[in-house]
Amino acid sequence: MKALKRINLGFILAIIAVVGVIIYCTSVENSRSAAKGDIDNACKSFVELTNKYAVLPSENQNLDEKGSEINLENYFSEMQSSLESQTVSKETANIQKTILEEVLKGKLLDTTVIDTDFSRTIGKVTSYNFSGNQVTVTFNSNVSVKQKYNGINEETGEREEKIRENFFEVQGETITLEKVKDNEWKVVYANLQYKDPNNIGIKLSM
Repeated sequence: MKALKRINLGFILAIIAVVGVIIYCTSVENSRSAAKGDIDNACKSFVELTNKYAVLPSENQNLDEKGSEINLENYFSEMQSSLESQTVSKETANIQKTILEEVLKGKLLDTTVIDTDFSRTIGKVTSYNFSGNQVTVTFNSNVSVKQKYNGINEETGEREEKIRENFFEVQGETITLEKVKDNEWKVVYANLQYKDPNNIGIKLSM
């Protein structure tokens, strides 16, 4: 009888442990599901911020201007402050700032075509990979880039400024976020494309 009681007690404790694990896992999953709205909003806000700084300031969007003569230090300082408001640390902001600086410096190498607007929108989210208080969001996005350039007027044969818009899709972009105080999600790292990876984007001229 004593042996049977011990077996029954062990069985009951095992059942309690399993139920406890199930309750814990369910609670964690429910918490993560509830957080996805805030996570999506944090990703959208960060993407909109990078859209702003993926093009030169309007006063420097001049065709054929010598890139070496354009000073962007104030713009970079503004960018740093904006990034720090949405990232977990100054170091994280520095990394994203460096990425955007390289994007802009690349645009200064050829000012015969100037990007006047950059717009990335998040499409389908393919996964949320949670690890502790961090999550990596993987998604596909749609990008449009408006550009101005000097073309030829077909009627007069004279040179004139023209506008075109390029569209392309990017798959598998990621943003890693961390939950900080007040349950706010901030960016740890973002892997985003600023050029058409296949260089076959649709172009519409106006």
